[in-house]
Amino acid sequence: MFKKPIKIKSNTQTKRSERNNFRDSILKAFPNLTENDINELLPKKEPLNILKVVTHNQTILNVYTIQKRPIVFEYEDKLFPTIFMLWKFPNIIYAFTTHQQVMSFITSGADLMLAGVVTPQACTNLPKYGNVVENEVVYVNLSNNKAAVAVGVASQSSGAMNLANCRGKCVNIYHFYGDHLCTIEGLPNLPLATLGSPEWLRLDSYDNDFPALGGPTKTQPDILDINKCENGDIQQTQETETVSEQIIERSDGDNEVNDLETESTQDSSENMDDLLIFCFLGAIKYSKTLQLPVLTSNFFKLDMLPICPPTKNLDIKKTSFKKLKPFLKKMSEEGLVTVKEVKTGVETITAINKDHPKYQAFYLTPEERPKKDTNETENVPSTNVIESFVITDSVVPIFDGHRKGDTVQLIDVRKYISKYVKENNLQDVENEKLIKPKEALARICKTEHSVAWEEVIEKVCAAMKNTYKVKSGMEEIQGKGKVSPITLSVSVRSGNKKVTLIDNLELFGIRLNDFAKECQHGVAASTSISRPPGKKYDQLLVQGNQVLFVYNLLTDKYKVPKKYIKGLENAPKKKK
Repeated sequence: MFKKPIKIKSNTQTKRSERNNFRDSILKAFPNLTENDINELLPKKEPLNILKVVTHNQTILNVYTIQKRPIVFEYEDKLFPTIFMLWKFPNIIYAFTTHQQVMSFITSGADLMLAGVVTPQACTNLPKYGNVVENEVVYVNLSNNKAAVAVGVASQSSGAMNLANCRGKCVNIYHFYGDHLCTIEGLPNLPLATLGSPEWLRLDSYDNDFPALGGPTKTQPDILDINKCENGDIQQTQETETVSEQIIERSDGDNEVNDLETESTQDSSENMDDLLIFCFLGAIKYSKTLQLPVLTSNFFKLDMLPICPPTKNLDIKKTSFKKLKPFLKKMSEEGLVTVKEVKTGVETITAINKDHPKYQAFYLTPEERPKKDTNETENVPSTNVIESFVITDSVVPIFDGHRKGDTVQLIDVRKYISKYVKENNLQDVENEKLIKPKEALARICKTEHSVAWEEVIEKVCAAMKNTYKVKSGMEEIQGKGKVSPITLSVSVRSGNKKVTLIDNLELFGIRLNDFAKECQHGVAASTSISRPPGKKYDQLLVQGNQVLFVYNLLTDKYKVPKKYIKGLENAPKKKK
């Protein structure tokens, strides 16, 4: 949000009443603050200023400063502490911990991904991702320093994070150390505070670090210490390996310290390999949702996992492959599927070899096959748009048998004009493509000179009022004026992230929640629905430039006529 320069629209000192209201709001937003804390945060002799600022993407928000240092900013009616405030009071909101190497990616505009989060060991009995709800204000610190380095909101609840298997976002970053909010009034940026590592990462005992003089030095892990964990292993935090675009990945699973590999472990790995192959073959042969090309991550989540028998749990980390990528590589080498890398770190399955012996030999009974979601629409009805005109006083003589207020379609307008011209001998004798307007037609065309047929039709239509009717299945929407097309536009948000904005879907009888779900699955992107100011219908936002996908979805599945879709020119241009 503050990665790029911001503009200050106003900077005013708060009145006493405003200061008291702000104090109450702070205590309400951060109940862990004490009276002494709030007095330290807002010294009586120091003025509190409120700055109205505009970000690079035209977002307007308020920033509260003390001695020109920002302490809180307000966004979407929610108060966010700055990193400077969190350095003083680090326990007022929940903190997620990450590696120092990840910070460079956050300052580049990336959000914090689950794969980059350092979590407590299982033997500590601490919750892996805390106890937060979606969109709760949180901050980010480092494994070697608990001082805040970024502030944002939780991308999902703690429960959802536990189920995500280290995939997806953890925190949507709004403000980070070194951004333009830190130096909002021209002061130099402060050095990062040093507060020591987070408490849960500190050792409970220092006996191993400082053994008795002359005593043996412990170089191997103590068996008793290892057994403190339930499953007899020590989970070690791995460093982040690679970051592709804004996705921070780390190798699946934690390193395990095992003195011996037992036969039972090998058997378990082989059994999980068999289950993985079973789900893979079932997905490529019987999946109801599989559409090629498909992202490999989506294929695993949406197509393979539903094939897994209810009595079993598919965990790819417990297979000999450890990751999906080497498994699909092997399947590709065997000739079952074709896997292509569309860009660095992003792979898709583009083809399935249905002639392969393994494909043909694999069979599931109808009871074992995945069922279609009962909420999913089997056949999406086509969209039919009927544009009509409302007859006015000036055109009543042309439409024989109709009166003011009746509606006629464009094809009927041509018929009535042709009939009126022939009955009144208005066609030009020398040129049949021209008409000589008289009486009512002359008043509409505002001339008695010869006029082309198309111009006459255009003038008559302009003299009437527009109306439309949109039919989609059992739904019928009527409206006055010209029908507004579905518009596809692309906007650039913070961190140079592109989003696709889709307007007027509801006008064509399309249910936004269902359409958003299809976009989520189709392009593996997050979506949101909101009502822009001054708009009649809700707007759908899809992450990334997805104009081409949305256009194809509207025309192929929803059968929306192409002339009612605008914005295809905003689709990504093909690289030569």
